Amino acid sequence: MIDFDLTLHEQIRALGKETYKKFLGSEVIRNWSKLVDDEIAAQVVPVTIEHGVLFVDAQSSAVKDQLKFFAEEIIDAINENFGREEPLVKEIRIAKGFQIADKPPKKVSEPAPVEEVDLEQIPLTDEETKHCEEQAQRISNDKLRQTVLQTLLTQARLKKFRLANGWHKCARCETLCPPKETFCEVCRIKERDAMTEELFKIFYDEPWIKTWDAQKILLERMPHMRRECLPDAVESARTSLIQQIASHVRYGDDSSPNALKLVMLEKRLPPDKLTPAIIKRALSDLQFNLAELPKFPRK
Repeated sequence: MIDFDLTLHEQIRALGKETYKKFLGSEVIRNWSKLVDDEIAAQVVPVTIEHGVLFVDAQSSAVKDQLKFFAEEIIDAINENFGREEPLVKEIRIAKGFQIADKPPKKVSEPAPVEEVDLEQIPLTDEETKHCEEQAQRISNDKLRQTVLQTLLTQARLKKFRLANGWHKCARCETLCPPKETFCEVCRIKERDAMTEELFKIFYDEPWIKTWDAQKILLERMPHMRRECLPDAVESARTSLIQQIASHVRYGDDSSPNALKLVMLEKRLPPDKLTPAIIKRALSDLQFNLAELPKFPRK
């Protein structure tokens, strides 16, 4: 367990829930090497915590692939130390360039897709500076007060820089997101999940519907998802639903509503086009997704 001064934490908590969460996020980053083992600390760099999501920068594609295997361990370590009242982190995701815009780009041969900006050069008004100072003044510890003040000033400068460069509030929350994005990363994940659920409903009502028709209906219901609702996303939803329904269909079942719906989804045929041969062939093709496989005798 990481030791920290409860009195200081209570003082920062008095600044407001959001400020306290940002402080805890900075504490996670500061204590990263104490929260994870040396191998992870050397390859995975914490960037920020937004709405319960810890965004990290992985040093290689191999580490990105492996991240899912030790993500729960990292989440547990963070919440055990910094999420005693409510979980501080619920999931971990790889950060995009815009999420680390206030960090200098890495020195690589190719230009890094990270925006380089010296936040210290962004001027704040007297009123903006005074507001940060008033917030930090609530901290009794002199050293910590200066640390909190610098954090608040940096946040104010970053927000000012982003607003001046076309950043805007997310369509779902107060978080700022880049000019070409409708949602912040966290809300975009939620909207994608909502889009998938809506596609499930469309396919469940009309299992035989073609990809472009499903796409058209989805955009009528969720026009703000135009950038996300691409053919690949529609097909991915169809495949996921096929796998879900198949897990409830037993091998040899070729007449239940789920079995027929499964065949219509897979073959994209309406009920009047189904024949016993088509049903049998489709279910045979899907047999390894079904709830129960045939048992073959050992030789």
